[in-house]
Amino acid sequence: MRIAAGVLLIIVGIMNGLAGFGYAAVGGASAVAQDAAKNAAANPANTEMTDEQKKALADAATATANVNSGGLATLGIFLLVMLGLQIAGAVTLFMSKAAMFVLIVGVLGLAAEAAGPLAFGVAFGVTNIVGVVASLLAIIASRGYANKAMA
Repeated sequence: MRIAAGVLLIIVGIMNGLAGFGYAAVGGASAVAQDAAKNAAANPANTEMTDEQKKALADAATATANVNSGGLATLGIFLLVMLGLQIAGAVTLFMSKAAMFVLIVGVLGLAAEAAGPLAFGVAFGVTNIVGVVASLLAIIASRGYANKAMA
């Protein structure tokens, strides 16, 4: 079970890394777009734009404000950190070492899979299910070899 959990943790870590890059990029780009639209609409020296264009730009800034750019970027960074933790957890599973570390990685993996759907309404899909299974297997496997070491 350790090997299966480790392999799944690596796969899920890579998926989390890809999602993390995407969330961080979208969050950062959204924040930049919101600031640029607000600044351009509020700039009284901008005589190249008509009042209608300024109003449309302000409306666009308001519409993009519905995207929680800071939260998306934070989730992206958390998923990037999870990439490293899950790969490290997989390596320790392969070596049957640091059972408590693997347990913590498993719990954080469950939190990572729940964070997107709960916080942002992102769909809970197949990749989340694979992440939950990998995290649960890691928790079970770490408890298994931790208990054998104590006996």
